[in-house]
Amino acid sequence: MFRILALDQASKNTGWCLINKDGVEGYGLISVEGDTAPLLRLKNMFFKIYDLIKETNPSFVVFEGTQYQNNAGTFSVLSKLQGLIMSILFLKNIGFFIVEPTCWKAFCKITGRRREEQKLNTKKFVADKYGLILSEDEADAVGIATWAINNILEDGNVKSKSHVS
Repeated sequence: MFRILALDQASKNTGWCLINKDGVEGYGLISVEGDTAPLLRLKNMFFKIYDLIKETNPSFVVFEGTQYQNNAGTFSVLSKLQGLIMSILFLKNIGFFIVEPTCWKAFCKITGRRREEQKLNTKKFVADKYGLILSEDEADAVGIATWAINNILEDGNVKSKSHVS
């Protein structure tokens, strides 16, 4: 069965969702909150994501593109984490796609001018569609997974170019 692992990656809390054509198989939150040094957080997040991929054995992985949000340090750490995730997928020979937040949010009809409003609307979308009450990071991962299962073909190609930036 074609299964997609979606990640809403961050250096402290990474939401994840495993989905197939029949629906959500699993979801959760990987946390390294207690680690204060960015490199230690990256190292621990790397191994936790590695273990998650090994455990869930997805056919394909989708995660968000890194956005600059007026903080060079955060952007740098998130970019490094994205590279680490790509390294895992290259080593395991698993295909992946990087989706821009605007693409999956448009597909899921997530609205809101401010980040906080979008987060609340994503949680509402997930509750309405799947009956799940989740954290912001988990809900974002489910939103990414929803976009992915509807737009990524089993050969790894994107079905609808209109949702890709």
